[in-house]
Amino acid sequence: MTEFKIKSADELKEMSADQLHSYYVEKLNSEKEALETRVKALETEKEDTEAYEKLSAEVKSLKEQSYETLKLAVKEQGIVLDGLRKNTVDASSIHGAEGTVEKALAEYAEDFKSSKEGKHAFKFDLNLKVAADMTLSGNVSGGTMPQAQRLEGVNDIAERTVVTYGLIPKLNTDRNTIEWVYESGQDGTIDGTAEGAAKDQIDNDFVVTSVALVKRAAYFKVSTEMLDDVSFMAGWLRNKLIVRLFLDIDNQCLNGNNAAPNLNGVITQATAFAAGTFANTVDNANDVDSLVVGVNQIKIANQGVNNLTIQMHPSDITALKLEKLSTTDKRYVERLMMVAGSLSLDGVPIVENVNITAGDFLIADFSKATIVQKSSISVEVGLDGNDFTKNMRTILAEWRGQCFIQNNDTTAFVTGTFATTNAALETP
Repeated sequence: MTEFKIKSADELKEMSADQLHSYYVEKLNSEKEALETRVKALETEKEDTEAYEKLSAEVKSLKEQSYETLKLAVKEQGIVLDGLRKNTVDASSIHGAEGTVEKALAEYAEDFKSSKEGKHAFKFDLNLKVAADMTLSGNVSGGTMPQAQRLEGVNDIAERTVVTYGLIPKLNTDRNTIEWVYESGQDGTIDGTAEGAAKDQIDNDFVVTSVALVKRAAYFKVSTEMLDDVSFMAGWLRNKLIVRLFLDIDNQCLNGNNAAPNLNGVITQATAFAAGTFANTVDNANDVDSLVVGVNQIKIANQGVNNLTIQMHPSDITALKLEKLSTTDKRYVERLMMVAGSLSLDGVPIVENVNITAGDFLIADFSKATIVQKSSISVEVGLDGNDFTKNMRTILAEWRGQCFIQNNDTTAFVTGTFATTNAALETP
């Protein structure tokens, strides 16, 4: 029997359709010869026993069954090969038919052998994979095909806009404490001096005060695999860390309660709204009335109003835009003015800030406040604790500073709650 050489997958890819056809015909003939050789081997095992005649009959039946099966396999492969020549089948169909006889011979080798030892009744089937319709759900396994198109980056959670931090002047320092001197009192009066009379004596009192810097910090712990395998992750995490810490600092500059390590926020240091001479004098008092009286409160405290800004929650600004003159007069309040998308009241700009509590307001000359800081936000990447043994990296961002209003400037800041201030102005 001529030895048949099996081609490799790479060699098969290089063959033309006619070459593939010839190759598989030769392969089938070789498999056919192999089967004939194995079946004839049974006949050489002639034994002078009563079982020989029975064995011979069974071998003859086996030969017939084997040849019929082989014919079926050859016919099936012939159909595939003919389709290959006509370009009506693809490589998956060839792989489905290729090697079916050879695999069957190998699988049932023990049964052929046992037939010589008295176990004669067996049969085998050739597992022929017939070409069928192909679908993504039926013919693809181990993954997704086609692969989805991935958009670059991450769709970030919407963050609020930083407002307060940007309105306050900054002062850099290399110290951990900031001091200043403020005038705490004035004694004596000036009445004028008559001829020969003593002149009026006055004096001033001073106090030295200070604030200590506090630290605000946050960090991510990230595996080296995440940093290595996701190309944009290192930059994204660094930026996200800065943004979240910056939002915290901005919030502290507005709402910090001055309990270390919290900052001393502007609202905490501001002067509370006082109705003064307008208490219980305003008919149908509304939010606009409260803001007007608040601005007046700053004026009579001898603070300038040219740099004032009103901060309100967006929902309160929307309500303000809907404010009518009265319950019966549905005209809008004319004192409010919208210019180029910016709302103002008597020339004082009104700024939206979702970080101020809904229902509250802050009227302020933010130039009278100061943010002192060691530096802007710093970011470092390093090892902390067992990071080295666990393949982790620590990304740390920190800021050290404080927010303060010098003592005699706190009256340039007025805060209140509309429900309370409106009620204080309303006529009985």
